[in-house]
This record gives sequence, C-alpha cells and structure tokens, in this order.
Amino acid sequence: MLLANHYVLLKNERLKLYKKPSAWVLMGAIVLLTLFSLVINKLMFRSAGGYSPSWQEQYNWGLEDLNGQLKENPEEIYTAQSIEALKYLLENNISPQDLRTDLVFEYYNLKAEQLSKGEIPGQKQNEGKPIIQHGDWAKPGMEYGYAENRNMTDGERQERMEKLQSILKSNDWRKFIDFKIDDIKSGLIGSNSDQEKQVNIEMYELYRQHNIVPISDINNNLYYRGYGPNQENNDFLWKSREIETIRQNKLSVLRGEDENGNLLTKNRIRNLEQDINVALKRLSTNTAPISYNSFLGLLESSASEISLISILLIVYAGGIFASEYGSGTIKMLLITPHKRNKIFWSKTILMMELTAIALALNLALAFIFSGVFTAFKGIGSMQVISVFGSVVQLPYLLYIVLRFLILVLPVLTYGALAMMMSVVTRKSAISIAATMMLMFGGNIVMGILSVVSQGKVLPGIKFLLFSNTELSSYLPSASSAFMGGMSSMVDGTMTLGFSVAVLAVYTVCFLWIAHDSFCRRDVK
Repeated sequence: MLLANHYVLLKNERLKLYKKPSAWVLMGAIVLLTLFSLVINKLMFRSAGGYSPSWQEQYNWGLEDLNGQLKENPEEIYTAQSIEALKYLLENNISPQDLRTDLVFEYYNLKAEQLSKGEIPGQKQNEGKPIIQHGDWAKPGMEYGYAENRNMTDGERQERMEKLQSILKSNDWRKFIDFKIDDIKSGLIGSNSDQEKQVNIEMYELYRQHNIVPISDINNNLYYRGYGPNQENNDFLWKSREIETIRQNKLSVLRGEDENGNLLTKNRIRNLEQDINVALKRLSTNTAPISYNSFLGLLESSASEISLISILLIVYAGGIFASEYGSGTIKMLLITPHKRNKIFWSKTILMMELTAIALALNLALAFIFSGVFTAFKGIGSMQVISVFGSVVQLPYLLYIVLRFLILVLPVLTYGALAMMMSVVTRKSAISIAATMMLMFGGNIVMGILSVVSQGKVLPGIKFLLFSNTELSSYLPSASSAFMGGMSSMVDGTMTLGFSVAVLAVYTVCFLWIAHDSFCRRDVK
C-alpha cells in the first residue's frame, strides 16, 4: 500500500513536469546543442588533419635554406654535410620517423667533424654547428639523438662511422638496438647514475622483447615538423610513445622529481607507477590508443556536453519547490494524505530520473551521429585503465559509458544545490541564478586562487566543491592528447575516488538541508 501511494505521488509529479513546455524546450535545446557540438568537433579535427606539407617538401625547403647559407660561406663544412645528409634521406626515401634518419644525421655530423680536423686547409677545428640538435642523452622511442663527441680519436670516429654505415646498409633495427645499448654502457650516451643507465637499457630491451621497430628522434629534427595527424601514422608511433612514457616515468620515480624538477608526492609516485603498468599492459595486449577523429574519439568527446544537462537540471530543480510556493499549490499538495517526507523524495527521484533521461538522450544522439560521420569504424576497440590499483582491459565503448556516468556526478551535485536553494529561498529566479553563478563562477574562483597561490597548494583547497567538479582530469581520453589537455587537479594528492567522495558529501549535505527545511518550515 505504501509503495502504491508513493508510485501514485511520483506519477503525478511526472505528469506535472512533462506538461510544462519549458521542459520540452530544454530537452530540444540539449538535442540541438549536442548535434552542433558534434559537428564542430568533427570540423575541428578535420581541419587539423587537412593539408600539411609532406616531409619531402619540408626537406627540400631545408635544402634551399642550406644552399643559400653555403653560397654566403662556401667553406662552412657543417652546412655542406647537412646538405649531403638531406640529399641522402631524399634519394633513399627515408622518412623522418625511420630510425635510419638518426644514423644518417650522425654519420654526416661525424664526417663534418672529421673534415674540420684539418683535411681542408684553413678550416678551424669544429667550426660550424652540428647537423642536428640533441640533448644530454638519447631518449628511446622519442628522442634518440646521437652520441656526443666525447673527445673521440680519429680511429674511434672512423670506427663509429663504419658501424653507422653497416647498420644503414643492413637496415636491421636489432643491430640499432645493440648499437644504442653499447653507447649507454660505454657512456657515449650519458646517464646520471648506474640506476638510470639500467633504466635506459631496459627501455631499449623492451623494443626487442615486444618486437617493436624504434623510431627516429622526430622532436630534434631541425628540418621536419610533423604538422597535423596526416604526417604521423599512429600505428607506427604509439608503441614507441608508450615505451618513452615508461622510461620517463621510471626515471622520475627514481629521481623523486618530475621533468620540471618538482618534487613528487607519494600519491604522484603511485600515479606514475600506475601509468607504467598501464603502458606495459598496452604493449603486452597490443592495445593501441584510439584516434581523436575516429568513431569512439568523437563519441568520447561528446561527454563534454554533459554540462548542458546541468543547465536543464538546475532550471528544473531550482523551480521544483519554489514554483509550488509561488503559485500557492504547495498548500494543496500538503493537504493530501502524503507526508512531506514522501513529497520531498518523490521530487528528488524525479530530478534523478530527468538526469538519466537527458544523459541517455545525449549518449544515444552522440552514438548515432558519431557513427554517421565515421561509419562506426573501430567500434570494437579496447581501452586499458587503472581501477583502484589494478590495470584492466575493457571494451572502449563500455569505458565511454562509464565515463558518462562518472561525469554526470557533478551534475547531480549542482542539482541538489539548486533544490536546496529552491526550498530555502522559495524563489525560482534566485535559486536558479545563484546556482548558475556558482557553477560557472567556480572555474573563475579556482583560476584566481591558482594565481594567488603562485603554484603552491593552499591548505584545504582540495575540499572545496569547485576543486572536484572536473572529473575528466582523472580520465584518459583521445582528445586530451590532441588538445594538449592539462589536468585541473589543484592538489597532487587528489584522486578520482577522493573527488567522488567529496561530491557525494556535498550532495548529501545539500539534500539534508533541503529535506530538513521542507519538512520543518511552516507554509503561510
């Protein structure tokens, strides 16, 4: 009987909601804005993947520039050898990603050093600049560079040039791995400690273990800039990027600081170790990351439109009680056999139902139109994530659904806030405006606090509502790599579980205040 009465009350509230034209207008707005966002995302990704110069064109531009420099200074040995290096790469159709690119640049750099030692009269020793920039050591997978000239003798230089020629002719990437490991062991490629040296060697061994062909040092190639996704084959590069992620994270954990010199907290170290395990799982299961302009990439990007549901929910929750007080129907509602407690929870359940409908509508539309744009290509792809310390592999489609469910949690919190304001103020305009201001002003507040703190963590800031609403910062996505997304976490100790717990506490508090006020206050 109690359940029947509660169902009747809920049914009446549902009828009242769906008879309102404003509810359908807001639903229609969500549909249109979701479609508009999908079209914009597709156009943006397509423009990023539009025309960009090929590597051959870029190399030819480099040749024109170098030839101009050589005309002005015909005795510049390094410039002349740079020209020879680019010609060799073009004649043999060696792409910038091909590991032979590094070998060619190093060979001609050594040849320039050899010539500058005195074979050309009047040439000063080591005059000019190296063919390619390089760092303190060669990073496997992303920044190989080449071994620095550590006071090589003429014989050592000649021997190294012969080794480079041998690897170039054989085009055997395993010989290249052995060559680089020997450089690390001998100190030609520097490491700060024996532990770091071992980490660097282990990363090269990963290539051999997983049968991965290394790539060249794209980042340090002065004559090539990979504009747009069409310049890079993701299938060719992602494994090397995962290996570089493993290497860099292991070195950061070993040093106790990140690449920028910031000290790592225990929580940050744990996150880096999880990232290492995720990368290893990707390699062992051959789980490639999805492209941002694929079906799943577009579908995933539509999760950002969940903020539209917040607007719908705030408008509804902000007027759910205030409209009853304003129109005087609250008295008629209270003289029914239903207790105030049941009335309150029926409206709360309806708020959650409306959220679920809007979320399902958003996901369904995104699924259909993302599929129309991409012919559902790659729908069966997998994702690797870390869940409560365990690395798991699951269908990417399931991961996107879970992502939607997680990102809707702040929406429910703001809905509870709007409901509380509706009960306390009994004014729809005030409750809606105040909640909207808090939601959209939260990012501004956090930005101001970030400037004031000057990079330091303010005590207690992680417990603020605004600090925990950007749950997407904890969730990997295809578009984050494309956009260069930055984490919005304000404290390195924050985790997804922590933010969800904080949101849950705020939601419970808002609902408790609203429930207590509605059940206790008199109606005049």
